[in-house]
Amino acid sequence: MPGAPGAKIEPPPLPAAFYLIAVAVLAADQLVKSIVVNQLAPNSRLVVIPHLLYVTHSRNPGAAFGMLPTATVGLIVAGILIIAILVLYGRRVAACRPLWVGLALQIGGAAGNMIDRMFRGPHLFHGRVVDFIDIQLTRTYIWPTFNVADMGITVGALLIAFCIITGRGTEAEGKGGARGPQEPPQAG
Repeated sequence: MPGAPGAKIEPPPLPAAFYLIAVAVLAADQLVKSIVVNQLAPNSRLVVIPHLLYVTHSRNPGAAFGMLPTATVGLIVAGILIIAILVLYGRRVAACRPLWVGLALQIGGAAGNMIDRMFRGPHLFHGRVVDFIDIQLTRTYIWPTFNVADMGITVGALLIAFCIITGRGTEAEGKGGARGPQEPPQAG
């Protein structure tokens, strides 16, 4: 009985949109990377907006900003674990739309970069992430090159931070929030 004391209350299932968002980010990331790889030689640059925006075919062997360049297999394992944790956590916050959208964006982005690490290299599991969005903020400062997956991860993190800062997803939204209606504590 759902309202019985001690009854386990199951979280609502994630909406189909959760999975669609993750797959859309993954598909867009891999599609654009394939175009870049097939149309631009490595380290070549295409001017989009002079002195501001370029498409540059670069390969990143490590994590963000080139950190951990020799840890490809470790980054793949970490990516798999992170995706699993985000999916499991997503089930617990299905009632909070900004939170599950942020998680879906991060899953799609993590999967996109993980696929590169697994398959875009000289050997299986020794790949490099294809980065191509190149922004030159000033004459002397160029932001590190990034890709669609990185944008999904970043926007997802911002949505999750918004939920944490505003308390959305941590407090009951409406009656019972993601966990359903709660029984009042029993007196003594």
